[in-house]
Amino acid sequence: MTPEQLDARHAEKMKKKKAARDKILATKTKEKGLIIVHTGKGKGKSTAAFGMIFRAIGHGQKTAVIQFVKGAWETGERTILENYPDLCT
Repeated sequence: MTPEQLDARHAEKMKKKKAARDKILATKTKEKGLIIVHTGKGKGKSTAAFGMIFRAIGHGQKTAVIQFVKGAWETGERTILENYPDLCT
């Protein structure tokens, strides 16, 4: 087969897959929430979590954050979110 024929064959397969997926998706009417838990040693968990939160807020989605902090120290994340009471409560 030529590369063009392979591309056309692949495109047709993907079109069929998309049609099947769209048919299933059309039956889904119940919206569900999503919980994501970031755990583990080392750095990056808060950065990843707050990046997701800020993107979701930017898209108008409702979000919640539960952060377990050792001790009674102020976190920069809390400070910045408190500066936007119209977006964060």
